Amino acid sequence: MSLLLRNPKQRIGRFLATGVALSALLFGSLAITQSAQAARQVGGTLKLAFDHEAGSFDPAKATLGMSHAIIEQVYSGLTALDANANPYPDLADTIDISDDAMTYTFNLKKGVTFHDGSPFTAEDVKFTIDRLKDPETAYPYVVQLTTIQEVVVLGSHTVQLQLSEPTGPLLVSLAFPGSLIVSKNLFEAGHDFNATPIGTGPYKFVSYQLGTSIKLERNADYHEGNKPFIANLEYQIISDQTAITNAVQTGIVDFSNVIPAKDWAAVESNPDLTGQAVEGGRWFWLLMNNQNPPLDNKLVRQAVAHAMDRQAFVDAVFYGLAKGIQGGVVPEWSWGYAKDLKTFSTGADPEKAKALLAEAGYSDGIDLVFKVGTEWPRLMALAPIIQANLQAAGINAKITTMGTSQWMDEVWVAKDYHISDMYWLSPLADPEDFTSLNYLCDSPMNVQQSCSKELDAILNEARSATTLEARKDAYIRAQELAATEMPLAPLVSALILHAHTNKLKGFVPMRTGFLKTLKDAWLEE
Repeated sequence: MSLLLRNPKQRIGRFLATGVALSALLFGSLAITQSAQAARQVGGTLKLAFDHEAGSFDPAKATLGMSHAIIEQVYSGLTALDANANPYPDLADTIDISDDAMTYTFNLKKGVTFHDGSPFTAEDVKFTIDRLKDPETAYPYVVQLTTIQEVVVLGSHTVQLQLSEPTGPLLVSLAFPGSLIVSKNLFEAGHDFNATPIGTGPYKFVSYQLGTSIKLERNADYHEGNKPFIANLEYQIISDQTAITNAVQTGIVDFSNVIPAKDWAAVESNPDLTGQAVEGGRWFWLLMNNQNPPLDNKLVRQAVAHAMDRQAFVDAVFYGLAKGIQGGVVPEWSWGYAKDLKTFSTGADPEKAKALLAEAGYSDGIDLVFKVGTEWPRLMALAPIIQANLQAAGINAKITTMGTSQWMDEVWVAKDYHISDMYWLSPLADPEDFTSLNYLCDSPMNVQQSCSKELDAILNEARSATTLEARKDAYIRAQELAATEMPLAPLVSALILHAHTNKLKGFVPMRTGFLKTLKDAWLEE
């Protein structure tokens, strides 16, 4: 990505993505020898365990992480991300970028078909992007695509995106699960992508039994040679995370990346399992309703943020397998990390919090309602610690628990709350994903209802800059301003814990926490 942005006029070929090899070095000794390559064979069923249901399988409608986990296997995009979150051409064969970075021309792979056998063409690309940008679609992540002014079909396998301004994260955004390509003909014929997703991805949808399992089978006509090697993927839905650990430990399932931190030591000591822990984009934060007094005062929001004991969260909830966020929300592994920004101490600072409350005119403390979703174990585990932190600073937070549906209705939709804890499960790759999705005034993900025109301007500057250096400078300034405005309170960045059978070979975990790289892995008998 960085080379691409330093010199916009380049032809990006299919071999741009050397990141898998680089990631193998980053994440452990996963280099694949020639003998290992020869040992690859098609076959086997990989059983994966997840802790919650899927929602929609339509890329334009999905918001839940489990939905995206299926979508990434069934569909393909113009681009994809390697293990270290760098973009490379996927359905595109090559990508030409104009000198002014305002025009992207995608020369598409030929001979690619959807799972129903119909051909993939440039018309499908135009239809998909136009649909995502249509206000009637209400695409939750439309902020990623707002600078696409027009999609022009130049031929059956050539499509051009004309932008309103340079857009640094465009190739990353096009790899997001919501941006993956659907069939124009199927959609216009009334096909229900939510019930039966059909794409061009490495796996075909087979079935979904609510509360039980989702089954996929290998796409023998996939556009990457003889990949994928694993014949079947079976996602088992196990709501209790301890039960997931037991299922992995006993071989009932072969893989999970939602292992509870409390069980990680036992997993690592199991000789039949491989464990891989990587930092990605699963960061946790405290939502603060910026429109609900007294949280409409930034001094109060700062007080809440400084009252948090991040090290206690790391130790008690994540068993040391997380990092407290002391500054900006972009993680250390990203080029957008603000290494010199240290806003918070590792522990709580109740005295500073009390001083900020007094400065805001609340020397006697404040009362808040803290709404927590019961179906997210780590959010539930964080809640009493957060409550105790706030109490020590003179803030009385009354916890109200509720199921996901009610939480979505009251917090996400009605914005009827003071504070709530939340975290990202969907894939975050570019610094844009960590900042603009949460902070832009008009972002659908801005549940805290914050709005800083100055912060918007900096984020828009970062988005439209044409060099990596300029983008990095702007994202650092944005994080510095957010540390003052404090629209939300960053808490921790959790490691993504992958545990799988030793029979799974060649798997490289992704920074996004998703599993697209399973297409490169295989099962050894």
